[in-house]
This record gives sequence, structure tokens and C-alpha cells, in this order.
Amino acid sequence: MDAPSHIHTGMLALHKYRQQHGRLPRIWNKEDAAHLVKISQSLGGNDTDDNLICKLAYTSSGCFAPLTATFGGIVAQEGLKALTGKFTPLNQWLYLDACEVLPDGDTIDEQEFTTREDRYDGLRICIGDSLCKHLNRLKLFMVGCGAIGCEMLKNYALLGVGASKDGLITITDNDLIEKSNLNRQFLFRPRHIQKPKSSTAAESVLEINPNLSIEAMQHKVCPQSEHKIFHDRFFESVDIAVNALDNVEARRYMDSRCVTNQRPLLESGTLAAKGHVQVIVPHITESYTSQQDPVETEIPYCTLKSFPSSIEHTIQWAREKFESLFSHKPANFNKFWSSHPNPESVLQTIGNGQQIEGVVHIVKMLKNRALTWQDCVEISRVKFDKYFTNKAKNLLHAFPLDTKLKDGTLFWQSPKRAPTPLEFDIKNIVHFQFVVSLARLIAYVCGIEVTQEDIKDENIQQIVETFTVPEFVPSSKQIETDESAKKPSVENSLGDDDLHQCGVILDKLIKDGKTKSNFLVLNPVVFEKDDDTNGHIDFVTAASNLRATMYSIENVDRLKAKRIAGRIVPAIATTTSAVSGLVSVELIKIVKKSPLEHFKNCFLNLALPSMVFSEPGECEKTVINPSLSFTLWDKWILHGNKDFKLQDFKKHFKDKFGLETSMVVHGVKMIFVPIMPGHMKRLSHTMVKLLKPSPGQQYVDLTVAFDGQTGDDVPGPPVRYYFSK
Repeated sequence: MDAPSHIHTGMLALHKYRQQHGRLPRIWNKEDAAHLVKISQSLGGNDTDDNLICKLAYTSSGCFAPLTATFGGIVAQEGLKALTGKFTPLNQWLYLDACEVLPDGDTIDEQEFTTREDRYDGLRICIGDSLCKHLNRLKLFMVGCGAIGCEMLKNYALLGVGASKDGLITITDNDLIEKSNLNRQFLFRPRHIQKPKSSTAAESVLEINPNLSIEAMQHKVCPQSEHKIFHDRFFESVDIAVNALDNVEARRYMDSRCVTNQRPLLESGTLAAKGHVQVIVPHITESYTSQQDPVETEIPYCTLKSFPSSIEHTIQWAREKFESLFSHKPANFNKFWSSHPNPESVLQTIGNGQQIEGVVHIVKMLKNRALTWQDCVEISRVKFDKYFTNKAKNLLHAFPLDTKLKDGTLFWQSPKRAPTPLEFDIKNIVHFQFVVSLARLIAYVCGIEVTQEDIKDENIQQIVETFTVPEFVPSSKQIETDESAKKPSVENSLGDDDLHQCGVILDKLIKDGKTKSNFLVLNPVVFEKDDDTNGHIDFVTAASNLRATMYSIENVDRLKAKRIAGRIVPAIATTTSAVSGLVSVELIKIVKKSPLEHFKNCFLNLALPSMVFSEPGECEKTVINPSLSFTLWDKWILHGNKDFKLQDFKKHFKDKFGLETSMVVHGVKMIFVPIMPGHMKRLSHTMVKLLKPSPGQQYVDLTVAFDGQTGDDVPGPPVRYYFSK
């Protein structure tokens, strides 16, 4: 903890040394180091760390890219604070060191640090040539090529990771580059939009260091890719894995794969000015899942549907309306008519009293389909009343303002907000924006061309003012108030289909010529937040703000609506730079095979600013008996054969460890539980018969428990059973 004060003294001494000699201390030169120690002692007295000052002298001519990345992020954030006046500025000296990556011991081979006149001289001065070559030979697997991933790749290029014929960086990301990525994922340029992140990042980083061996993949790391792509053999071929992910589920899965295959993992993440780094090393530290993350809760269905209390609720509602109106329903419409291309046959089937799944909804969509731009505007005007006027009236009809619950408390009390019906006003900019954006989207879905003349204010106003909106009729639908209730299926929410009425409507449509092939196709929309011309964010912003107004919730600007609706994780380049630098420091420690006390987890918040370093948690031991224990990194391996029986399996653990097997489970399938009927008869069955391996499958991972000394079941480590030796 005293290192910063000693480094401060050392830096003052270094400046004085340079003034005296006109140069920095020579590389790993003991004479110059001793001179620097004397200067520091004259400045700070005898209370100096001579060993630390010597290391400062040895490496003062070097350049350690991970630390420069970290300081670059911190300094840039301080610059932003000065320009914007936002967040708390740093008002102190800040020193960071990574002395753990320096060579150990007193005997130093100066040739290790001699410059070779290549791009790695600055790094070589700090960590030595042997460690540089080890980095060149490293086989690294990184998942994710977003904000952190781009920064990581830049650091790998500067460190020379995988920059030899024996080394390799493998990266994978199934995402495409979007416009909003460009402000923090600096390997991407506007010309790269809609290109794969992984292959583009690989091409860009080769411009920084052409010697890198890098393979780009576009596969998602998940259970579906586990057997054919990212199988155990793949993980066994890499030296280290690095997470550059943005969700907990993917992090937990990567953690499980690294634990299974006993591979070190570097985990990190950012959220605006906050960031974290976690080091996971086999048989030394705990894993990512050793600590539980907070459960990500969903917004209750009834809250979204009828009782929003925050702008996030109204934006989520608007986003779901978008998906329903312009994506799911048009896709279902197309799917129905591709399966039933002949409307006459559909009519005949209905006439025979036979039901076709979804036919009522599809025929209703066909009947209400817009045919002209005027239809689009009129439908939008009706939707305004449906969502923001009639919805409020229905709620107040079902639950008047003085409604009380069984316990006598008012129904409309926090967090429930009583709605206020909105009256449409064409002069209100938000009302107008809702109608225009919705009409444009309906036109796109229905294949109707829209001109600039069509969307002029006076033309929209003329259509709206000459259109008569249907009168409000209270709905008899039950309003869900139970927060634990799930969203009902479409069929359940609609009730019984009226086939006869459906047939009458379809018959009329056929006679009117509205069932020709061009009427039976819609254009589903894929939500795209980064195209400002498509009207997607315009619709979500207008719809969410109108709903917010209806419930007396403060409105938001377009940018915040875009961030929430687009599920954009707040990230800034300053934090990603700082975090990726710290991760790269820990990468070198793993390559160097450092002990537990040298590793550092970190939690930082550049806004406060604060940085908290801690030693990673040691992997916990589970004691089976006084002479036998295991950690999460342990795995017992057992080789069988085609004749190997379950009783042989049990006997193996009895003979080797003196343990009586009490349970064998494969995934969710119980292989052997003595209290289950018929399971004792399985002892004579072969493991092949019980486990039923697929063709070519070499092994399975089993969960096994044993009888404990107190009579309770004691879990053992995972058991990998091979079907042959």
C-alpha cells in the first residue's frame, strides 16, 4: 500500500537524474540504479523502497502498453470532466504499477533486456525477451469484438500476442457493426457498417501489427455450438480465454467451459464510467460463477400492459408494439399464406367447419390492410385513440378513481398511476409525429410508396380532419392486475374463433378481388435503431412519450428513448481503454505463471473517481473426508469399455477412495439412485446401455455423490467417464 508514495519519490528522483545526466538510467544497469536510489534517499530520507526505485531505474526507458492504455483512459476521462463539468475530477497524484510482471530474483541476465531494434524493444525492456517470445507463441481465444474486444485486440497487437508461426489469436462474434458502435469501437469505420465485427476487427488490427496470426469466426459460443465448433478439443488447444461479453448468461457459460477444460479466463466488463476485471486461474482462484450476480428481473406483464410507473415501462411497451405490429404479425401473415396459398381452399375449409390455426387473425389483417397512403394515416389516427384515449377510458371505467381494494386502501395509489385520456391535437408535435411515423411504417409493411408530398403537414392535416374516428365503446375484456401473471397467448386472449363470421369476411374479400397474390404478402420490419431515416426510433419515442403523458410520467428525448429501446449498454472509450489495459496486465501475469498474491481483480468508477484492487478469491475446497478434498477445478477421470458395468463403476470409487456411490446423474437424467424403483437392478447393466452414447461420442461428464460419514450424501467432483481406453 506504500508503493504510490515511494513511486512519487522515485519519479522526482528520476527527473533530477535526467537533469544531472541528460538522459534516463541505462537499461537494467545496476550502477545507474544505485545512483537513482541515492537521489531518492536524499529526497525522501531513509524511508524509501530501494528495490522499487531500482526497478524504476531499470525500466524507465521502456514502454509497457497495458499501463499506457489504462492511464490513457483515466487521463482522457479527466479531460472530459474539465470540458463538460460532469463527474468529480481527480485531485491528487495517481500512480499505478505492475511490478509483478518484472523478472523475479536478484540474478538478472542483462541480455534479456537488450534492445533488438524492433517494435517490441519498449516491452522487452520491461519484461524481458523470453516473456516476449512466450507472448508471441500464445494461443488465445477471445469471445466478443465490441468495445472491450477492440481495445483488447489493440493491446494484443502492441504486445505481440500470437505474432509467431506457433501463436494464434482466435476471435468470435456473431454480431454485425452498427452505426452506434463507431463512437467507442475504434477498429471500425463508417465503411464497415453492417459487416461482421470479428472479421473486420481482425483486418483492422493487422494494420497495427501485420505479424499477428489471427482467425476470425462468426459463431456464438453457446450450448448449440459446443459439440461441432467450440468443443473440448478446441478449448484444450488454447492457452487462455478472454471474455469481451455484454451479458451475464454468456459469461456464465464461458466460465463453465473454461472450468471444465481447466483453462484460465480473463473476465471484464464496463457500464458507462464503471468497470471490473476478474482473473480466473485453474486450481488457484475461484471462478466467475463462484459469486452470484443479482437476478435480472423482467417487468411484470400487467405493468407494461396497464400500469406503467416509469419511462422505461412506456419505452418497453412501445418497443413491443413495434415488434408486434411491424415484425411478428406481418411474418405470421406471410407464413399463413405461404402454407395456404389458395384463399378459396381456405374458405372451403372454414365452410366445412374445420378450423385453421390463426385464420381469424389473418383474415382480419387482410380485411384491414391499408391500400393507399390515406388508409395508412387513417389507421394511425384510429391507433392514437385506441392506445392513448380509449385505453385510459377503459381503465377508469373498470377501476374508477375512488375504487378501493379489499383491505380498504385505494386501488390507484403508488406505484399505480391513474391514466388521463389524451385528446388528439394535430398541432401537438408529438401527436403529429406519432401519426406520421406510424403511417410510414404501415405503408412500408403494405408496400405502399410514400412521397415527400404525402408527408407534408398540410396533407396529413387534411386527411385527419376529414376522417371520422369511431366512437368509444367500453370494452368487456378483463384487465390483468396480478403482477405474477404471464402474457397470455394470442389464441387465449382472443377467445373462441367465430368461423362463420370469418368465412363471410373472406368470401367478400375474394369477390372484391382483394385476395390476389400481391395482397397476400407483407413486408416485415427489422428494428434498426441507427438509421435515422426509417422512422423506427421516431415511432418508439412518440409512442412512449404519449403513453408517459397519459400516466403523468416525465417525457424523455429521442436519444434516451433510442438507448433504452435499442438496448444500448452505456459504454465510453475511456472506461474500455482503462479496463482492457488492466486485463492485459493480468494476461502477462498468467503467462508468467505468477502466484495468487500477484493477481489483482479491480472495480473502478472513473466518474467518482475510484479504483479498488483486491486479490482474487482462492478456490474453495470441498472436504469429502479428512484425507480427501477437491475444488471446482478438479475432475475425476475413469476409463471404461463396452463391457464396463455400473457395478464396476461403483467398485472403482470404493477401491480407489473407499467411497460408496449413492447417486449417478447425467445432465437431468438419473442413472442410479438406490431408492428409486428398479435402480438396483441397473447394477448389472453396462454403462453404454445406461448412458446411450451417440455415434462417435467418446465420453460423458457425470455428477456423482457418495455416502458421507454422517449418513448424508456428499457431492464429488465431476466425473468424466470414457467409453474406451
